[in-house]
Formats: sequence, C-alpha cells, structure tokens
Amino acid sequence: MKKIIDFFRSLKLTVVLLCLSMVLVFAGTLAQVDKGIWTVMDQYFRCLIAWIDLHVFFPRSMDIPDVRIPFPGGFLIGWLLVINLITVHWASFKVQVSGGRKVAGIVFLLLGVLVTAGVMFGWGTASVAATESDAFWRVFLRLGRGTLAAVVFYIACLLLYRKRAGMVLLHGGILFLLIGEFATALFAVEATMTIKEGETVSYIDHSRQLELSFTDTSNPDFDTVTVVPGDALKDGALIKPDGLPFDIKVNRYMVNSNNPQPLQGISESLRSRYPQYEGHGARLYVTEQPEASGASGTRNAPAVDVELFNRATGDSLGRYILSLWFYPNFVNRSWDMPTNITVGDKDYTVYFRFRREYVTSPSGNPYSIKLLDFVHEKYEGTQMPKDFASQILLINEGDQVERELRIWMNNPLRYARRTFYQSGYLPDDSGTVLQVVRNDSWMIPYLSCMIVFVGMAAQFVQSLSRHLRREG
Repeated sequence: MKKIIDFFRSLKLTVVLLCLSMVLVFAGTLAQVDKGIWTVMDQYFRCLIAWIDLHVFFPRSMDIPDVRIPFPGGFLIGWLLVINLITVHWASFKVQVSGGRKVAGIVFLLLGVLVTAGVMFGWGTASVAATESDAFWRVFLRLGRGTLAAVVFYIACLLLYRKRAGMVLLHGGILFLLIGEFATALFAVEATMTIKEGETVSYIDHSRQLELSFTDTSNPDFDTVTVVPGDALKDGALIKPDGLPFDIKVNRYMVNSNNPQPLQGISESLRSRYPQYEGHGARLYVTEQPEASGASGTRNAPAVDVELFNRATGDSLGRYILSLWFYPNFVNRSWDMPTNITVGDKDYTVYFRFRREYVTSPSGNPYSIKLLDFVHEKYEGTQMPKDFASQILLINEGDQVERELRIWMNNPLRYARRTFYQSGYLPDDSGTVLQVVRNDSWMIPYLSCMIVFVGMAAQFVQSLSRHLRREG
C-alpha cells in the first residue's frame, strides 16, 4: 500500500499525466480537420481509452495507413489526476488536533458541505429566476455565495490542520473543480427551443440525439406518435416498432447529407445511380456527405435511407430518404417538409428529427413557453446584432405559474432546473431560438474559484505573518 501511495505522490507521475493530456489535446485539435467537434469530444476526451487515427499527425495529402492508436482518454487522465491529488492530500496533510477541537472541526466541515449543497441546488432562490439586473452583479452574487461556503470550510480546516489550513483548502478547491468538470461532462444536457411569434411550445430539441418519428394523423382529434431512437438506425437493421403496421429496413445511415437539390438539376451520371425513392427523394437529390469538421460539425445534417414493408403481407411500401434538412427546427423554420405515408386506412407524417422532449417541472407538471414578441436590434449601418430579446409567457397550470418574462443576451431564464439563453433568431426576425441547458453542477466553478481564492489568500497571509515575525 505504501508503494502505491508513494507512486501517486511522485512528481514524475504528475508530469507524465500532464504530458499525456497535452498530447491528447494536440491530437484532438488536429482531428477536428476531419471530424466535428462533438465527435472528437466523444472519441478523445469523454472516454477512458481514446483511439487516435495515425493520419491526424500528417498532411492529408500523404498516404498514411488507416491505423488507430490506443491512448489514455480524457476521463482516464482526469481520474488519475484526481486520485493523485487525493493521495497527496491524504499522505501529506494529517489532522493535527484531537478532542473537542477535532469535533468542532468536523462539525464545521459538515456545515460547509451543507452550505455547498444549498448553494448548488439553489436553496432560498426563486423558483422562476429571471432578472433585469446587470449581469456583473449576478456573477458577483454567485461568487459571494461561494465565499460563504469557502469561509465555513476554512474554519473547519483551521480547526483541524492549524497552520496548513490554507494549503488544505486550496487542494480541496482544485479537487472540487475537477470532480465538477466530470459531472458536467457526464450529466449536462444542451438542447434548443424554437418558437415563432405568437406560438406556444412545450418541448425542446436535443440537437446531439436523433429519432425517427411516425405520427398517425388519421384521427383529427388525437395524434399517436411512434418514435424510433436514432441509435437503432444502423446499416442493415430491420426494425419492427410496436404500434405501426409496417417494418423498417435501414439501407444506409448517413452522418451528414447535402443541402437537398432539385433532381432535374443533377447530372445524368449521378441520377442514373440515384435510388428510386418515394416522397421527397423522388424530386430532390439527397446523398451522403463527409462529416463537417471542427465547430461547423454542429451543423451536420444526418439522413437515413429506409424501406418500409407491410408487416402483414411483406410487400414493399416504398423506399424513402429522410434527412434532417426536412425538419423545420434544423433549418430555422425555413423549410417544413414532412414525408407523408398512407398504409391502409392510416395516414402518417414522418420526420427524421432531433430527439424531442416535452418539458416538465420538478413536480411532474408540464409547462410551455409562448413567444409574445421578439426584438432584434442592430448597430446602425451594419448587420451586426446589438441586442436581441424574447418577451415570453411562461405557463404551468399544474404549478399555478403564469408569468411574463424577458430573456435577452447574458440574461437567461432559470426555471425547473433548466436555463433558457437567448441564442438566435428565425429569418426576418419572425421568432426566437433559445438554448436550453440543464447542468445541476453549474455552480461548482463559482464555488471552486472562491474556495481556491480563500485558501490561497489564507496561505499567503499566514506565510507573510511568519516572515514578518522572523524579521521582527
């Protein structure tokens, strides 16, 4: 056991881990020449083992073998750094008191944990948090709440570790920050809510997850929706969804597709190889494209080539190309192109779309947002946005909430554990795009920052005091 502790305490291990992380960041940056940023995040950083393509280190013009090299992933390096930090702390900082002082220290330590939990989960804050105060003061207030937790922890460290209290608190703040980053990577969820003026929306789009939706519109009073998760849409898969009278054969899943073009404008050689699609594919040319690289990879438009078969007879009901380009919330409501299918006496509207989630409050009651007005101001003589804001009506009948609120740049709405940021707008300023984030650990950076600051300040003051006493 002592050898393991000595290994983690060694400076060599820390240097090795830092070097590995630098290599990983370098490789991940180069990989964005070919891949989207989210693909790189998943393949290199949010994993235990990263598989690095050898060719990322060379000019793309060179004929490099298609070799993938296993390498410690971001999660593995991060956890090793956490273990290293804990081991150093455990071995180097011993509790130096006993008796009543030790009990008091433990009490303050538990009190610090309680205050931290309260700050993280928003105890005492309004259930609907939207403010027109300056963003600077909101940040200042959050840092102040973090300072409260840091001071309580410092008192605990002072009781337990005496002169080394500042250094212990400093290490604890760094450790807390690392753990918070893991929590954010694993559990934070980003989505969007797109609303036209006068429209009421009760769902969000998860832009990194996809689904194939079939809506039975035969009954004008009630629509039944059947959803096939995007993970099931693999090449050659045969899917038999409950509630549908047909099976779905996946011919090809495309990670990205071109902006649909009129088929008559495509060359004869390309048209001769183009499948005989039904629906929009009969008049539009949609085919696979390379994955967009870097930050532009967030605008990849996946598509899926499917064929439907009558479950009772086995007859083909047609082959369809379903692209994200046809989904209105991908093209900012510029297009709305559902694929319509009739099977027997049933009519279906089909979308290949972002995964849709209908929003609810912590009580389980659904809520919606109505866009009352959208304002987009530009700097005079330019097209550069000066300000854009959404005047909304938040409605939750179950929780008896009906409030008119304003969301604008750097002034989000916080409600039901989600934060709604003003992100974009629809063509001709006809509506708004809100970025919707759920991150239960969003306060950890504020807390960690102040814990580290208080620890550094305390250590500096203690060291300065000792120096002045020696000089005196």
